[in-house]
Amino acid sequence: MPKKDNVGHGEFTGLKMQILGKIFDMHLAVTQAVLRKYPSFRQIYRYFDLTAGKGYVPDSTILGSPLVFLNSVHAESLNTLFEAHLVECNDVNFQELKVNIEKYAKQKGWDFEKGIRLYQNKYEEIVPSILGATNNREFGLFFIDHSGDLPNFDTINLISQKRPRMEILIYLPARNIKRLHHLTNKSLLDYMKEIGKSHWLIRKPISWDNLEWTFLLGSNTDIFKNYKSIDFFKLESEEAQNFFPKLNLTSKERMEKIQPRLL
Repeated sequence: MPKKDNVGHGEFTGLKMQILGKIFDMHLAVTQAVLRKYPSFRQIYRYFDLTAGKGYVPDSTILGSPLVFLNSVHAESLNTLFEAHLVECNDVNFQELKVNIEKYAKQKGWDFEKGIRLYQNKYEEIVPSILGATNNREFGLFFIDHSGDLPNFDTINLISQKRPRMEILIYLPARNIKRLHHLTNKSLLDYMKEIGKSHWLIRKPISWDNLEWTFLLGSNTDIFKNYKSIDFFKLESEEAQNFFPKLNLTSKERMEKIQPRLL
């Protein structure tokens, strides 16, 4: 995947953003329904984009994840108070992010100052101070997309502990985790278990995608169902089990599990 200012983009980026928008739409709708049902919870949807980038995909007019989210949260069908916390460590990206969000908000007639907070820092360093104490009354979503590199799972584990009712959405190439398996001795499933979310949805990669890019949504509730139109399935479903073993282990590792290596 080519990168510009450490932001990756490639042939699947446009499709990725389309799918991301549908995941945002689904998650916002479900969360809004839960908040309406339980008014004792904090009535604000909190969104954290921990690798926000420039606001647009480099060298294109394709909206990046921050603008995709803002489009979703401003949908007419929603009436949700929100906070969008956008974190970007690269100075060039951060400056462009500020300009692009303000310009896009003005085009759409949105209040740029309302609900949007920007942070220039590594998310590993800023997230603990943003989260503060453990809070099980906040709802929303954390999104992490490392453009091919693996995310900081220690920070993701901390997020899971500090905000047990908020979901975690990760976009990553499963093939890269398998390549490092001999060094880390950890599979994709091992990392998912460490994060501590009790329920997962996973997207089936495109058949010709050699890096096996996938979305993972971790939650502590079973409220999210299969989203078949975007091939996004509950981990325990038959559909997911038809492809997840190939994402989790190489063919050699799968064979060794069936027939252990002779000593």
